[in-house]
Amino acid sequence: MAAADARPGLSLRDRLARAEQGFFVLVITVVLCVAGALTTEGFLTGGNFASLLRLSAAFGILAIGLAIVILGKGIDLSVAGVALGCAQATLAFMSGGMSEWQAILLMAGLALVIGVVNGLLVAYLEVPALFATLATGLLTIGGVDIFLLDQNFYALPPGSAISALSNGSVLGVPRPVLIAAAVFLLAWLFVTFTAPGRLIRAMGDNFATARSTGAPVRPLQMLTYVLSALLALLAGYVTVSIQGSVQTTVTSFDPLLFTALTVTVIGGVSLSGGRGTILGVLAGALFVGVLNNLLILHGLSTAMQDLVRGGVLIAAIALDAWLHPRDEETAKTDEL
Repeated sequence: MAAADARPGLSLRDRLARAEQGFFVLVITVVLCVAGALTTEGFLTGGNFASLLRLSAAFGILAIGLAIVILGKGIDLSVAGVALGCAQATLAFMSGGMSEWQAILLMAGLALVIGVVNGLLVAYLEVPALFATLATGLLTIGGVDIFLLDQNFYALPPGSAISALSNGSVLGVPRPVLIAAAVFLLAWLFVTFTAPGRLIRAMGDNFATARSTGAPVRPLQMLTYVLSALLALLAGYVTVSIQGSVQTTVTSFDPLLFTALTVTVIGGVSLSGGRGTILGVLAGALFVGVLNNLLILHGLSTAMQDLVRGGVLIAAIALDAWLHPRDEETAKTDEL
């Protein structure tokens, strides 16, 4: 007992690594809001907050799918391609006379196929996820542009089911926020209470240990990519519902992917896998939403905004690397 009492205390890094990063991010977000209120005209208006939350909902949904993949020690760079490509293709089909629900079901099938292909490439063919998913994302964007579109711009028809995703509110809460809240809740329940969700986290925590205990790691990897693709589809529909249209170009692909990655990493989902929470992703979405809003309200140039966002992302990745060193992560032998 005396030996146990003499055990040295945890280091600062260990204490921070064990803490819930989402709470720290929420506190920082509140501080950022206070600073914005004091320095930025129009920040505290109801219309500005409604707009901020609506846009945060779209990339928050995208980040949830990305976070599930990262928790399983993967990465999915195809999410922006799926979101934008499938949304634009849906508008193209509707413009050509196809019924809205037929177009949605067709694109849901395409998203499912992309998720399965990503899973097959990564889990069974062992292609590095970084390259496999980047390729499928670019193939999706390019394939939609070449084979499904005959013009660069399609407007969302008024009165459509997709437009209803962002029209109006319930008890004063914008619909996109309610949709995102439902996704966050379901994702939390999945990761926390279901056997596949817990096994995905365990697989990301220590892949070899999970496999040696009999966990179906390859089907679980495929499941993460399928869920990510389907959530990307939903995020694309929420985005087009808010904006009225989308663009399927690399210049639109990169910012959406960058934002989803930033939300996930800032929210504390470790790129080493197995660490992070849905609460953290929610906090990250709110932080990035407030940051983007303040950058726009201050009238900063696009280049300056990219510089600030890039700095924030690098800082978050550096913090993750310091708190969760890769050699320690891979050496862990925690039981499931």
